[in-house]
Amino acid sequence: MIRIKDIADQVGVSATTVSNVLHGKQQRVSPETRRKIEMAIREMGYVPNMGALMLAKEQSSIIGVILFDKGSRNEPTLTDPYYGSLVGYLEQYIRDRKHYMLMLTVSNVEEIIRQAKAWNLDGLIACNLQPDVIRHLYALYPSPLVSLDAYLENKESYINIAVDDFGGGYQMGRYLAAMGHRNVLMISDNDQGVDRQRWLGLKKGLEEAKVPVSDKQHLLVSNISGERMVQYKRYKELFRKQTALFFSSDYYALEACSALRETGFQIPEELSLAGFDDLFCSGLMTPKLTTIRQDIEQKARMTVDALFCLMEGGEKRDWVLPVELIQRESVRRV
Repeated sequence: MIRIKDIADQVGVSATTVSNVLHGKQQRVSPETRRKIEMAIREMGYVPNMGALMLAKEQSSIIGVILFDKGSRNEPTLTDPYYGSLVGYLEQYIRDRKHYMLMLTVSNVEEIIRQAKAWNLDGLIACNLQPDVIRHLYALYPSPLVSLDAYLENKESYINIAVDDFGGGYQMGRYLAAMGHRNVLMISDNDQGVDRQRWLGLKKGLEEAKVPVSDKQHLLVSNISGERMVQYKRYKELFRKQTALFFSSDYYALEACSALRETGFQIPEELSLAGFDDLFCSGLMTPKLTTIRQDIEQKARMTVDALFCLMEGGEKRDWVLPVELIQRESVRRV
């Protein structure tokens, strides 16, 4: 194993000088000496002890990414393709900032705080947590924190990155109405935050097109996959009274498409389907899914930029990203 002393002997400097370069205290070392040390580090294959580096820098260079645990009866959160894409892009942009990502899948705020303190995290990114959880977290956690897709009051106190969920629902409502649909049902697993905004947008879009809408047209299903699949089959007669179903996510639309076909529906001949997100797989299913596209990569990049701006003393502000209607084959004109 290559030691700091070995590098110092190779370059002809003290171990303290090598340590200064490794720990970022480069103002104490001349540019020429620093260049020689960095070259020796590469050529000799020195691997630094991350624990020692963290102690020396008095910071961890670790960013925590929080995902909410759906419970032991459900699949891990990352089985949802949306979260897989989001976390992948977050890791990429955190790494570009010379930091490391620690993913925390937790079920309560106290566990988040315990983990954050144990790892001495430089900052936190909280993904899709409910408003009461986010407020509690902001109150207890002193380090920089950015939330994703949280709908919070007193916005000036927080940094939140979101897409135009209401606008996306509105675009879908106008589009379905223009395609002749008068019996539209939205399906999601809750009526809060993101899903609430998408429903309100859909409702407004339909109403502006003179399509009557009631709250009964927002159907809530289980957040547990196995239970949802049973419900999709149980609601067969309700679905036969509709001409289109709008799901709060592409993931739900994709799994429902499979369940509905098993019960005898022809998609889109008998029932049109639409989703929200525009996941990579949404253009691969048959029929290809009509959806609302959000730019997940841009969302991740802006989240990391916002967090590092906050870590460097920048101002708090919200970002709302635009969305786009993607017309494909799963919605037919009636």
